[in-house]
Amino acid sequence: METEVIEELSKMLHGRGVVSIEEIGRKAIRAALRSLGESALKVDKEFISTIISSFIECPISFKSLHFSEEVELNGVKFYHMHTYKPKAEDFEEAFREYEISKLYLERLNEMIGITDRFFNGYTASGYVLREYKRDKYRYLVFYSTIDDVCNDIEYHLKLSESIDGEYVVVVTTESSCKPFYKFYKNFSEDVKKANMKIWVANTYSMTIDPFIGYPKDFTLLKGFKNPKLASIIGSYWRVKVEKID
Repeated sequence: METEVIEELSKMLHGRGVVSIEEIGRKAIRAALRSLGESALKVDKEFISTIISSFIECPISFKSLHFSEEVELNGVKFYHMHTYKPKAEDFEEAFREYEISKLYLERLNEMIGITDRFFNGYTASGYVLREYKRDKYRYLVFYSTIDDVCNDIEYHLKLSESIDGEYVVVVTTESSCKPFYKFYKNFSEDVKKANMKIWVANTYSMTIDPFIGYPKDFTLLKGFKNPKLASIIGSYWRVKVEKID
């Protein structure tokens, strides 16, 4: 299982000159979903730490990239391959990815806490991919950013269409609605056809709202802060879609 994730993550990081541990951690979670599908239910924090270590400290697969050289800038540690001489633009890209990854990882446990409360009365298990079960209902929940969902959309759609139950991707709030608007324009119909749900977790107010799709267990609707939000978005954005560069 580790080798599959390492190989997928190595493909995702191919061509990157400089990375941070935070970026590797965030993308390791994505790589686990991409390469393992529903089996990502078995992936825990220790597994992700092992994957990170393979890229920074001691490779556990000959197919693993190895960013062995450490450079610290403004209190942030970055890593590059021994044979690579980093350029300024490498560090600029690495810092952008670091900021995205740091915020996502900081919010991850809070997002899990939000969905644990939302699925009150359900049994819960899993970390990267979390399973909630009660009676005839089963939900698999993955945590992401909306831009990463765009990049991984084919994997999310495939998983949603193949599982026994309902598949939900919970994403973090953003500083603007533009990435959500762009996602809706490009992928909303595919998401609906695959019976996939996308909900938005606000880690400041510790609330959750539907962006695309509702649960079949209608008793869960009371857990949304604004239960009608997905319907409002659907009716408004479907008839007024403007081009976004």
